[in-house]
Amino acid sequence: MHTDKNEYFDSMEEENSIQLKQMMNRYLRYWPWFLITILIALFTVFAYLRYADVIYRSEAKVKLLLDKESSNFTLDVTKLFNKSNINLENEIALFKSVHLSEQVVKNLKLNVEYYYNSTVKSKQIFNAPFVVSYNDNITKLKDAIQYTIKVTPTGYTILDVLSGQKFDIKGYTSTKKIPNLPINIKPALGAIITKSIDLSYNVVLKPLNKTALELSNAFEVDAEGKDSDILSISLEGTNGPQSEAIINNLIHVFEADGITDKQEVSRRTINFVDDRFVYLRKELDSIESSKKEYKRSNNLSFIQEDAGSSIVQKTAKEQASFDIESQLLLADLLKKSIESQKAFELLPADIGIQNPTINQLVADYNTAVLSYQKLQTSAGSNNPSIQLLVSTLVSLKNNIINSVKGFRQQLKTTLVQSESAQKAADGSFASIPEKEKVLRSIERQQNLKESLYLLLLQKREEASINLAVTVANTKIIDYAITDIYPVSPQRSKIVLIALFLGMVIPFTILFIIFKLDNKIYTATDVENIAGNVPILVELPSLKEDKDSYIQNLEAFRTLAHNTNFITPYTEDQKGKVIFVTSSIKGEGKTFVSYNLATAYSHLDKKVIVIGADFRNPQLHRHLDNVSKDTKGFSNYLHDGTLQWRDLLHSNDDKEFPFDLFLSGIIPPNPTLLLSNQRFEKFINEVKEEYDIIIFDTPPTLLVSDTLMISKYADTSLFVLRSAVTEKNLISYSKKLFKDKKIINMGYVLNDIDFTSSYGYGYNYGYGYGYGKEVVKKSWFQKWKRNK
Repeated sequence: MHTDKNEYFDSMEEENSIQLKQMMNRYLRYWPWFLITILIALFTVFAYLRYADVIYRSEAKVKLLLDKESSNFTLDVTKLFNKSNINLENEIALFKSVHLSEQVVKNLKLNVEYYYNSTVKSKQIFNAPFVVSYNDNITKLKDAIQYTIKVTPTGYTILDVLSGQKFDIKGYTSTKKIPNLPINIKPALGAIITKSIDLSYNVVLKPLNKTALELSNAFEVDAEGKDSDILSISLEGTNGPQSEAIINNLIHVFEADGITDKQEVSRRTINFVDDRFVYLRKELDSIESSKKEYKRSNNLSFIQEDAGSSIVQKTAKEQASFDIESQLLLADLLKKSIESQKAFELLPADIGIQNPTINQLVADYNTAVLSYQKLQTSAGSNNPSIQLLVSTLVSLKNNIINSVKGFRQQLKTTLVQSESAQKAADGSFASIPEKEKVLRSIERQQNLKESLYLLLLQKREEASINLAVTVANTKIIDYAITDIYPVSPQRSKIVLIALFLGMVIPFTILFIIFKLDNKIYTATDVENIAGNVPILVELPSLKEDKDSYIQNLEAFRTLAHNTNFITPYTEDQKGKVIFVTSSIKGEGKTFVSYNLATAYSHLDKKVIVIGADFRNPQLHRHLDNVSKDTKGFSNYLHDGTLQWRDLLHSNDDKEFPFDLFLSGIIPPNPTLLLSNQRFEKFINEVKEEYDIIIFDTPPTLLVSDTLMISKYADTSLFVLRSAVTEKNLISYSKKLFKDKKIINMGYVLNDIDFTSSYGYGYNYGYGYGYGKEVVKKSWFQKWKRNK
């Protein structure tokens, strides 16, 4: 059992190999088309590569930095592990903004494009021998304008492409305005204009905003990584140095724009501070004036010193009043003391009266009293000395009393003045807090304005410093560098693609044709559908002429032998009836019938070919001087007086003859005619006289004639024609066989071009040793035939 399985799988592998080889050969027979398509593809590619613009990629890398304020050292360790605070999307949008691109276009004059007119294609150049500029402001240009400029020995010939107007300019530097010509032209820096004489260039001046928009869309700006602060700026173009200059200029414009923004903030700060300075100066001057007037009107210098002075004055006034009152009390005490004396007694001396006269009088009085007391002891009252001392004491006493009265009156006057001065001092001291409050309010306003003035002065200095030292928040890692290898066209890849397309296109077309083609071509096509219905022979594509006669005969000998194998054996030794039919007309059943009869005659068989296709008779074509209306089988079946032997014809071969019974006149109702009893009688008679009876019957799909008489056949040959018979007709014929409407059936595959179908030499098989070989057809003839 294991051996059987191995043999089964080996046979399956061998069969698959054969099918794969047949499929490959089916395509390989069209190798000229593959070759032509590949050559056309390669020619197209080489022509494209010859004139295509070579695109290179230029790339620069920039690191974005944080502002100074956020770049200081910090002890917050968590910030070391966090991603950057820079919003890369905003920075990318700024790099790709039309605003920056417009600055780049202005700086590099990218809105003016130069093209060299060659014989095949105009090619953009970046080192034109002259420079074209727009007379007016370029921003006013709304639509693109184009000029063709030819350098002549004397100057330029300029053609306005849109209007067709032509201008001749003398000299190579145009500075004068020419009507209807809004451009100026001059030689490029370092260019030798005379080397470009008789050369023609196209110059296109495009609107600034449109050029900026195109450039903005051309830039590619991407982050190097998810958490990276590095941006990659790339641009593709035909000129690497030009692309590098554009990218580098974009970076500088980006930096300048950032610096300008920061400097603008500083300038606005300075301007704001300067405006506030004017206001604050006026305010401070007003406050100073108010303070000055207030101090002047209130006799203030410094409030602390003024308060101390007021206290001192108040104290002094109080002390003075106290001293005066004390003197009054002392004077009153002295007065009472002297007035209360009944005799001359001593008065208190140096009691604190601040009057030298009174003190002197008191001293003199006391001296006189002491003298009086001494004399009174020693002398009598009438003693002149005592009398003199009494007189003196009385006088001194009166003087003292009068002096005290005068002193008291003086003290009272002074006391009134002192009390008035004391009240003034008290009032001045009491008003100090109010004055201090008002003065402090004025000073508070002054201090506030002065602090604001100083703060703004500090901010102005900081803004001035920032304005002077402003730097960009970018660090250029790599300036623009152009790749050595172009982005497009990629030559090796394009050539490979061309080769691939050169093979795929014809393969695809053939594949679609093969898939859409429902015709059969080889025995494999039939076997895949027919199943167990045998294929008796594969007839090669041969012309019906003398050169192909031997090959044709050998093929039909094979068919005759194979037919004998499927024809049942009978002991009555009567002739064998063979029906040759097909699905539709044009598949070669008449051709097969005639040539099969020829093959049997070469095998020493007595053969007759009967034309049973009454609707489309073709058997007469194999005989000379015979027409379609010649009496034949239909006449015999219709006319009972006719004898079929009288209507027979013979082929032209005297050595191997066989009989032909033509179809006869086309009847109006062939089906009815074939159901005639004479048909069965005819079958029985010819079987007695002939070894092989071949019926050329009508197609089974079109009419039912063949099916109606198929019971008389010993063998049925179903003719299929390569490249003509459709695959669904195989299924139809298979069903007829399965339903036993056609018995003992075998397929005859006709008109196979073996060299085309398989791709190798099966064509020698039927001709070997029999004469002339088959003439091989050219690929064009084969393709034409298949068409």
